[in-house]
Amino acid sequence: MIIPVIMAGGAGTRLWPMSNEEKPKQFHNLSGRGTLLNETIERLKPLSPEEILIVTSKRYEELSKTEIRDSKLKGTVLSEPQPKNTSAAVLYSAIYLSKKYSNPTMIMLPADHYIKKPDVFTDLLEKSVELASQNSLVTIGVIPSYPETGYGYIKALSKDSFDVEKFVEKPDIATAETYFRSGDFYWNSGVFTWNVDTILEEFKNQMPALYSSFAPLIEMSHEKIASDTPEVWALKEKIFSEIESISIDYGILENAHKRMVIPGDFGWGDLGSWKSIDDIIEPDKDDNRSNNDNSIFVKSSNSSVFTEKANIALVGVENITVVQEGNNILVISKDCSQAVRDVVDIIKKRATK
Repeated sequence: MIIPVIMAGGAGTRLWPMSNEEKPKQFHNLSGRGTLLNETIERLKPLSPEEILIVTSKRYEELSKTEIRDSKLKGTVLSEPQPKNTSAAVLYSAIYLSKKYSNPTMIMLPADHYIKKPDVFTDLLEKSVELASQNSLVTIGVIPSYPETGYGYIKALSKDSFDVEKFVEKPDIATAETYFRSGDFYWNSGVFTWNVDTILEEFKNQMPALYSSFAPLIEMSHEKIASDTPEVWALKEKIFSEIESISIDYGILENAHKRMVIPGDFGWGDLGSWKSIDDIIEPDKDDNRSNNDNSIFVKSSNSSVFTEKANIALVGVENITVVQEGNNILVISKDCSQAVRDVVDIIKKRATK
């Protein structure tokens, strides 16, 4: 039995103003083909999942339920009182699933990634389910196409082995070049597969304090765990206010004994900046891109427009991105897309004055 668990709680501030705390990027149609969360769910349908589980913030609960209804799949939303990284999200969902099913296979994945080759991705997930049946913790690795400093890496024991030697943090450029040349390192996609009993045992052994913090939920039925009654919600708020914020990579995978990586080339992208969004949209003859038909390009090249409804025209410009959402407009050089965080920080500081 396969249960995909989609982590959809991030605010995605590097994609401001379209992505914001009220409606983050996973709920926007950036590609013109559906929201990022919708595209994530659609990629999972070939696996015939028993249901879809979405872990998200309380404020995005209704948006997530709408996405499940639109998918025509059975699904549940688990709301978090506050984000506490992936270890908490994994444990929270694993406890819920352990009360509802008999040791199902969980596929953990983010809601906001881009996959250009969904058929290849499906094959990799099916292989990961097979390996997880051997009580392994399985990660989908991405065969790197260049030395990237913004991703974590996974080192396999050899080019012919699925066994993991180690997980490594984001490297500097010199280290990334060494990893790239070796052929033994893969980008960590953040997509994981394991059986519920296996991952719960890892939490008991490696993160006993976190496991103990969630102990009150273990005593509940799955219906009660998923509910937001005042009593249950107050308990969840207490749990999440007291636990540490630790990634599953650092908390479990770095020290687990039976770890495996399945490398693949499936057109993966971590949509963390406006420049990266270009990869999911087909350009016109002048290398311009837009997520809808409201944009006009005149004597312009290598430029992008992202808007919900407004008509936006670019004339005589190149290498810029324009984003409109409500009363907010962003105009940036494509070479400065990572600096959007600075804009968000300035806005937050002004709001507190």
